[in-house]
Amino acid sequence: MARKASSIGPFALGIIEDAKIDLLSDLLVLRENDTEPDFGLPDEIPASGNFDAAADFRKKLIDALSLFDSDDLRPIEQRCRRVKALADGKGISSLDTIAEKQLEDAVLQEFKNQPDPLCRSIWAFINQRRAFEDAESFYYARQFRDYGKMYDAFEVELEKAVAIDASSIDEAALAKQITKVLELKTACTVKALDLPATTAHLASIMLIVRHGGPLSSVYDHKADGRRGTIYFRPPNEATLIYTPSSRQIEVCADSANVRQQISSTFAEVALGHDVSRKPLTWKHYNLSRFRTGFSLPIPSIPGYDIRLARVLEAEVRLGSWSRKLSLKVSIEDDIEEVANRYLRPNNVFSRAEGFSKIGIAVAYSKEGDARARTLNITIAGSKSCNLQSNKDPEERSFGYALLDSWGIMTAFRQIENGDLRSIFSQLVELYDRVDEQVSGSRLQEMGLDPGRLIEGGLLELRSRQEIILDEDSGIEGEFRVGPSSTLSMLQTVGPFGQSGGTIPSQDLQMYVVNKDWLHETILRLLKPLLNKRASELLDDDLTLLGSMQVDAAEVPLYFARRLDDLKTISRLDVSLRARNSAGVGIVLCASPEMPAYLGPNVVVPILSNLSPVGEDLVIARDGLELAYRSNLTLARGGAIPQVLRSGTQSASLHIPGKDPLTLTGADQIKIFERLVSAHKAGSPDVQVKVLMDGLGSRSPQNAFRSEAWKSIDDIYITKGGKRGYWRLAVETTLAA
Repeated sequence: MARKASSIGPFALGIIEDAKIDLLSDLLVLRENDTEPDFGLPDEIPASGNFDAAADFRKKLIDALSLFDSDDLRPIEQRCRRVKALADGKGISSLDTIAEKQLEDAVLQEFKNQPDPLCRSIWAFINQRRAFEDAESFYYARQFRDYGKMYDAFEVELEKAVAIDASSIDEAALAKQITKVLELKTACTVKALDLPATTAHLASIMLIVRHGGPLSSVYDHKADGRRGTIYFRPPNEATLIYTPSSRQIEVCADSANVRQQISSTFAEVALGHDVSRKPLTWKHYNLSRFRTGFSLPIPSIPGYDIRLARVLEAEVRLGSWSRKLSLKVSIEDDIEEVANRYLRPNNVFSRAEGFSKIGIAVAYSKEGDARARTLNITIAGSKSCNLQSNKDPEERSFGYALLDSWGIMTAFRQIENGDLRSIFSQLVELYDRVDEQVSGSRLQEMGLDPGRLIEGGLLELRSRQEIILDEDSGIEGEFRVGPSSTLSMLQTVGPFGQSGGTIPSQDLQMYVVNKDWLHETILRLLKPLLNKRASELLDDDLTLLGSMQVDAAEVPLYFARRLDDLKTISRLDVSLRARNSAGVGIVLCASPEMPAYLGPNVVVPILSNLSPVGEDLVIARDGLELAYRSNLTLARGGAIPQVLRSGTQSASLHIPGKDPLTLTGADQIKIFERLVSAHKAGSPDVQVKVLMDGLGSRSPQNAFRSEAWKSIDDIYITKGGKRGYWRLAVETTLAA
């Protein structure tokens, strides 16, 4: 069938062309809320056996939908995308598995009677929505496992084996405890499902945790032009997979705190594990040592006599996850020598940026036992190791001791609040960085220990810098970094092959900031300031913390970063002016440079208001209260129109009765300074030619981004009495 309408999305078109017409009609006429238009689709459905009539019916559907634009058709496209996902590939087995487990016999038979996977998917979406949604969670959990994108993997050290499956989990008790520990305003739901074993994965249990997010709102522009507010709780979902044989908990959620809390709660309620006595461990594996060679030293571990330790398998990815190269040898072979002999000295293993899998064999014996033993260790990626599935606790501990001695394993160790407080200013500075990667030399300058931050989950290892500018050599150009004969040092090589100086390898090691975990760590330290907690992520750079009490008033408290960037300032100012019903608040700023106001809020730098060592609060409450009281009048607009500069590129406009407007850039500041001057002089109308003189454009609108201009037009600036004139938007009584 010829595809006619570009406004109809590819998934909707595919469903229209392929689906059984009665199910197709039911899917397209479905309206899940009042904002979806009535598409005027044909009512009479021809018999499916009449090919010509069915083809004509599909054409009528396309013609009817073609009259609408892509925005109107987006809900249909989203539904068709969801249906298609469970009708192809592993989506089919996911839907079939959930149907077998959840549907009653009669309903299951009706599901199976559908002629093909697409029809089964549509039927389930229309008639068994809960089962369909559980199948979606199951499907995406499989995706996370297959591609290694589970956000966190925890290991639980059970004192005794626990026989567990989905039917043995008390879903209600687990939901109640999760609601409590996450401090949810609404109850959550928990659904447990058994995941059957596959060729790639052991049998597991999946938990789907659905809960409401923080109360939020959006403006709704109605058909008659009026604007209303819709309040809602966005649906959040966390997926947990527990593999009994390996005692590993994998969890996916959009918050590091949620991942940890749900994992701990599952271990306590479902497994009967005392987390307070034996916290969940969080191990990361770093294979970067194998970039320089495959040899492993023989460590000294009490109670064991180690004869040899050799790498028997190495795997690298070739550009993408789907392409890989693996080399396996016997324990008598030297894998590095084999690679050089058969793959040439300049082979992919010697040039590998990183390894996706390493297999190690260790020949050893225990003291007092003459029997020779062998331990095989396989590390796949940064979070997976076969040791956890080893049933012998002594062998498991021995293996972890080996990995620790070789610097391959790092175990999660929560940083105590006292230690976090001592480095609070550095953590704030780290969070404020534009680039989320940071070098070892920069961390050293900040006085931070990267090893400890990795253990605490705040940093992760990345590859080292390979190209640098060696300013001390006197030679211009880029220097390549290579191995050095000096321990823990790297040799630089100039642009023409000349030898440069040596640099400590630790200085060039790169790390990536775990932004989510760092964000939640900082917020946890700020919580004692709050009288009411209502954490909500308003923007990637702005968080509502809750409120603190100042002079009997509930003052909203926000946390913002990157306020030295003009684009960020403008975006957050628009966002906070849209929330002005909350009243004058305080924005805690991570940046050393910042505007004085954001919307109706006073901006206060965190690092200038730290409490003395030994105080309970990390931020001095007195300093925040003083800043709030001192700036409250101007935050409400002040007594007269004025522009107050807070830097060369930042200022705030104050108009009585209006929220302050943050101005970014010389052009915005100059425009409003001229309008304020004209207003004060008694001649408020300014000709556009005079207003824009020397600014390089013909309209004040050009000085603002589209969204920012919409938020100020006719509110802070308005057209004058004559064509081609502009004036400050001041109430008539004030202007008089």
